[in-house]
Amino acid sequence: MRLSKKKGLAALALAAAALTALSGCAGSGSDGGKDAGASGELQTVNVGIVQLSIFAPIYVAEAKGYFKDEGIKVNLQNVKSGQDAIPLASSGKLDVVAAGFSAGMFNAVNAGLDIKVVASMGVAGGADEEPASALVVSKKEYDAGTVTTVADLKGKKIGVAGGSGGTGAYYVSLALEEAGLTAKDVTFVNLGNPDIPTALKTGGVDAGFMSAPFWSNSVDDGTGQKIWQTPEGVSGTGMIYGGQFMTSDLAQPFFDAVARGAQDLQGDAKNSDENIKIIADATGQTPEEVKATPLYNWLPNLAPLPDQLLGMQKLWLGFGALDYDKPLAADDFVTTKFSDAVKTGK
Repeated sequence: MRLSKKKGLAALALAAAALTALSGCAGSGSDGGKDAGASGELQTVNVGIVQLSIFAPIYVAEAKGYFKDEGIKVNLQNVKSGQDAIPLASSGKLDVVAAGFSAGMFNAVNAGLDIKVVASMGVAGGADEEPASALVVSKKEYDAGTVTTVADLKGKKIGVAGGSGGTGAYYVSLALEEAGLTAKDVTFVNLGNPDIPTALKTGGVDAGFMSAPFWSNSVDDGTGQKIWQTPEGVSGTGMIYGGQFMTSDLAQPFFDAVARGAQDLQGDAKNSDENIKIIADATGQTPEEVKATPLYNWLPNLAPLPDQLLGMQKLWLGFGALDYDKPLAADDFVTTKFSDAVKTGK
């Protein structure tokens, strides 16, 4: 049953209160910390971030002092998902959220929470690159000729983190559309990336959409067979600004610093020893582990991708995962104001 807008807002408010109690967020950048003071002291910006290499521009900007150059001190707080952190951004307890997009984000906007998508993060590379995410089918079914193409997935079960309401379901829907199918032609099973290879092996699912290294490990050990990878330029993650921060004097400087980080990750530069070490330290990995996993690409100005966000809405509307019946206008939840102002020339 769909929630009313009033009930949805109340539920999200309760979630925000609970998360504030759990996280101990003091909002040091939320009260008086948004405007650069005449004293020259660094102003704190509170950032909720999912601890993944896909958000490398933020880690690079911090490690290389780009935030400091803008008069900013970042307070990075690890969160499990964007859906958990969005109420905190809306209430000003967090200024910025770096996470994947989900049905919950759109419901939050519809419920009146004051947030906007301001940037994309990791975008898929070209077909000639080792993909950072891929659709893998059961090797047993592939060898038997049961499932050898995306079209063969009709009526099958697909493991995806977050199930039908997660970002992975959007990626899979692109594959299905190419094959003349829709998301309603399959059954999405909510499984974490580490659990999908086991489900493939036991027959719990027929296919799975996974990020690296899980998809590649599944192929290497003979459990799965890759049949599709995310098309170039597609992104399911980004940065979200809380409404209070969006109108502050630090909103553009913060964005500029992150964009500098993204520009340091263009082409082969993303695999430099310096950048690999920064990403490894930030995500609790070794440099060797980071090198073994394909990285995403990043747009030099981190421009948001409204058309893809509209596609996500349409997918989740079809599943009844949203609390409304017609897609929200892009202006309701996306702005290119900050990416348009980024200087990308060296």
